[in-house]
Amino acid sequence: MRLRPPPTGVSLNLVTIMGVHGPEPSSHSKAYLRGSAGIPLDISYSSMTSLQLDGDVAFVTGAASGFGLAITKALVSKGVKVIMVDINQCDDVASELNNKAGKTVVIARKANTTSWEQQYAAYEAGKELFGHIDYFFANAGIAERPWLPNFDPVTAAERPIIKPDITTLNIDLIGQLYTAALALQTFERQSTNKHGFRGKLLMTASVYGFFPSAIMPMYASAKAAIVNFTRSAAIMYAEKGITINTIAPSMAATNIAGPPEVSAEFMKGFSEDDLCTVEFVVEQYMSLLGDSKDSGRVIAISGTQAWDQPRDNYNYEACKSAISIIDAQLAKAFASM
Repeated sequence: MRLRPPPTGVSLNLVTIMGVHGPEPSSHSKAYLRGSAGIPLDISYSSMTSLQLDGDVAFVTGAASGFGLAITKALVSKGVKVIMVDINQCDDVASELNNKAGKTVVIARKANTTSWEQQYAAYEAGKELFGHIDYFFANAGIAERPWLPNFDPVTAAERPIIKPDITTLNIDLIGQLYTAALALQTFERQSTNKHGFRGKLLMTASVYGFFPSAIMPMYASAKAAIVNFTRSAAIMYAEKGITINTIAPSMAATNIAGPPEVSAEFMKGFSEDDLCTVEFVVEQYMSLLGDSKDSGRVIAISGTQAWDQPRDNYNYEACKSAISIIDAQLAKAFASM
């Protein structure tokens, strides 16, 4: 099934209003944001984006494989120029796409996304060639790498206490936040484009951003952080000509589990109903481009289903007053910095 937008007429634009309280969301069929003062803010939906993207420019991390590669190819097919960024080389793909187009539509830059300097260098190369960037896809990620040794009280005394391995957190969270920081500062310096926006940021999370994992605490933590960053930043940048959204798939047939042979073996444990197709996931990203006004959406995907994951507002009323005061006070403090 395809993602169905909320009922006709649900179209309040995102605004941040300080010091006013409103009613709680009444339905989980809609995705809600909440402003600094606790107002439930409905997302502006425009599900039928024109996708007249010819001449637009995108910066895509994790572009050598999986979602990133599929996003790149989908963008190029719509006339978008792409800066492919990956820790692995993707020059061959870039050359293939450029040869097919008969001109330079893609450049490839090798970069470790956990390095601000390497991401910035890739951005500079793209800006120099293409002049502006309309879309940033913060997509690069890896699966869980155990952050601590296996729990074993029997042998613990024989082993030293070691520094945790937070590689997963660094790539899946810090790397994506570096891409977001590039995007937001780039958009701040750009005038509005033909779609009426300074730019759009799209991030990649996971259903583990909503649900705990018994085996992947670092991965789940990173993805939950991306979800809440999206919802918070969408409010922070509302009415500034910027949209921020996240796609949160369940398991898909990519190589995130490891090399192709390892991933193929891993995939054997899933039924077709469990797996998202890469094409279906890419459709959700593409629906947020062009003239789409949607912002703050977290689109979850499992198998052939896609939906807007609602926020958990349990016991918000008990916290609303303190949250409003904290946000208002910090807004004043940050404004004077």
